[in-house]
Amino acid sequence: MTKFIRILKSGFSNFVRNGWLSVASITIMVLTLITMSMFLVVNVVLNTGIKSIQDKIDISVYFNDDAKQGDIIALQEDLADLEEVKTIKFVSKDEALKRYEEQNKDNPKLLESLKDTENPLPPSLEIKVYDPSKLDVLTPIFDNEKYKLIIHKVSYKENKTIIDKLFQATQFTKQVGVIATLAFTVTALVIIFNTVKMAIFTRKEEIDIMKLVGATPSFIKGPFLIEGAIYGVISTLISIMIIGTILYFLAPTLVHYFGGVGDDLSGFIRSNIVWLVFAQLFVGIFIGTVSSWLAVRKYVKIS
Repeated sequence: MTKFIRILKSGFSNFVRNGWLSVASITIMVLTLITMSMFLVVNVVLNTGIKSIQDKIDISVYFNDDAKQGDIIALQEDLADLEEVKTIKFVSKDEALKRYEEQNKDNPKLLESLKDTENPLPPSLEIKVYDPSKLDVLTPIFDNEKYKLIIHKVSYKENKTIIDKLFQATQFTKQVGVIATLAFTVTALVIIFNTVKMAIFTRKEEIDIMKLVGATPSFIKGPFLIEGAIYGVISTLISIMIIGTILYFLAPTLVHYFGGVGDDLSGFIRSNIVWLVFAQLFVGIFIGTVSSWLAVRKYVKIS
């Protein structure tokens, strides 16, 4: 225990001696941890946002006015047999008109134009699927010859374009997050490696004396590993405070503008706060000790 305490004290001493190098190492480490954590938060926001949009996306199949009810029911039954289909709802001409009037209740000119004409809105089917990225599976049914004559239009291409762009943006954001995290991690490794290397060179004579008096390898190398771990612990504490402050002010804004996204984010943080703290602590200590171990292995030779 006495030996361990001395190693700890020596590690803290190294940390203080390095001054601005320690500050630089901690700064890069903090940026690494913040990037990693914010990448995780952005993933939660994106996934929640995508789910919210997916729940609102449906396919509307508009029929010709002369379409027979029996043909519409047959199409509905064929669609219901597909495991990808979640729900199907028939919207009559009257119901479509009521919806249109409700949506445009603040636009009296549009409503006035409908009074002297027959209901121009077609009957339709509203179809929701479990996975909007698999809308293609419905296409063969719509292209079937027996349904082509009764179908006026399918709102498929518009929704598919939106979904494709949404997934492309999500994938791009995730790739940027991974690249940024890796870049900061490598930078942190290099800076801490060089910081510990400088500490080793500064204490070269002291290390030689310890070798002569019979100091064990662990006693000589230990303080440098402790120094790396200190970088990780301090960086974790700072990054948690910064992220906590950011999320404290960000969550209400998300709730205001995106509704469920902010609520889900707050719930995710509350239920995973301990895991998030320990994950940051583990990553910080891992980066710090690995950098120190590499430097010690290369520059501290003990025969």
